[in-house]
Amino acid sequence: MALPSNYRWIIVGNLAIRNRKNAPHYAPEFSAVDLFSAIADRIDRNDSRRAYSKDSSRLMWCSDLTEDDCYYRMLLQVGDKNVSGVSFLDFQTLKTRDVDKEEDEGGHYAAHVMVKKTANQHGQHLILIEKVPGIYLSSVKAHFGWVCNSVRYEKEAQDDDGDIKRFKPVYEIDGHQSKTIREALRRGTLQDIEFISHGENHDDGLDEDPIVQEEVHEMRWEVKRRVTEDQARTVFDRIGGALERFRGDRDNAQMFVRIKTSNGQIKRTEIQHNGDEILEQAFVQNELVNEFDPPLTQRYEAMRKDMIEKMTVVANAAGD
Repeated sequence: MALPSNYRWIIVGNLAIRNRKNAPHYAPEFSAVDLFSAIADRIDRNDSRRAYSKDSSRLMWCSDLTEDDCYYRMLLQVGDKNVSGVSFLDFQTLKTRDVDKEEDEGGHYAAHVMVKKTANQHGQHLILIEKVPGIYLSSVKAHFGWVCNSVRYEKEAQDDDGDIKRFKPVYEIDGHQSKTIREALRRGTLQDIEFISHGENHDDGLDEDPIVQEEVHEMRWEVKRRVTEDQARTVFDRIGGALERFRGDRDNAQMFVRIKTSNGQIKRTEIQHNGDEILEQAFVQNELVNEFDPPLTQRYEAMRKDMIEKMTVVANAAGD
């Protein structure tokens, strides 16, 4: 997948580091220091590459780890064999130049990642991730889990009987909540409201083994216009009945709203139908950074100072 050379989207999230929910009272605590010490150790020992996907056709690894008083910073790299070659079009002659991929080659992408050292009142660390193919909230979470999935990074504690028990951390990364729907509507366009439900269809298969297929039910209300706050409230008031009819006997129906921002981004977030409070619910934050000179590349030899500066502005605006 080709990437734009003049802009990137920055995912803004919250990183939580904790023990397992069933951990005993004597379990030791884990922190961001433990995570980034483990990342640094893997880099130093040349043990930082993780092969993943069913056929191990993808690689992910951390590089260029640095820190200052406020942030940990690094490049997160990903390689993907499941990509095709690329084609370039000459805009003058309309001739195409194809570049084939060798059998053992794959696409190589890199993303800047920043994690705030201090946690907020909920114990979460602000995390910013440059969005490129293969690198997003859940893939970063999975990689952090892999990094610390080693006895080298476990912690020991004595149980109530004096026996030594070992523990490893759990990582959670959720989207950072940005402006409310009310604030987004003041400058944006209400695109549509979606109702989605996922279920399973169990059909009898051979040898009495069931074949399970996922069923997706979807309904959409299209608006595609600027609306006032009163108009939006009227729309949201009316969707209550539509949601109930759509839900029927499904217990997992979800509702999403999409708003097109003034810079053309389509933001989509799940909402809960609870009357007027819909307007106070928030979007997961994604921010655009642009005006890069020299142009951005698909991967980086080292961290770019201009990207770090722009991501720092986003981080400061996000706060805790």
